[in-house]
Amino acid sequence: MTQNITGRWVTEPGSKAFLDFADGGALSGSDGANRISTSWQADGDEAVVDAFLTTQMAAPGMTPWVGRIHRATVDGDTLIVLDHAGNRLGEMIRDTGGEK
Repeated sequence: MTQNITGRWVTEPGSKAFLDFADGGALSGSDGANRISTSWQADGDEAVVDAFLTTQMAAPGMTPWVGRIHRATVDGDTLIVLDHAGNRLGEMIRDTGGEK
């Protein structure tokens, strides 16, 4: 990938919704209510996320589109999250470890 996707990404500072791309290909995350645990691989300028199972709970303030990730790409300081059809689900920012 031309830009480094590894690290923790959040929908906004202090959000419970996050994706954490590890160097070794592990991916963990949450939409704010449901956990994600899977793996990813680089494919050109994108990261392709392997299929995963997750619960379908609801919670106040959750970001449901995070759990529909299939691909992601980095554009500057923004992670663009895509579904299986290549539709843009949303954007995340790199977590700088600030507000929790």
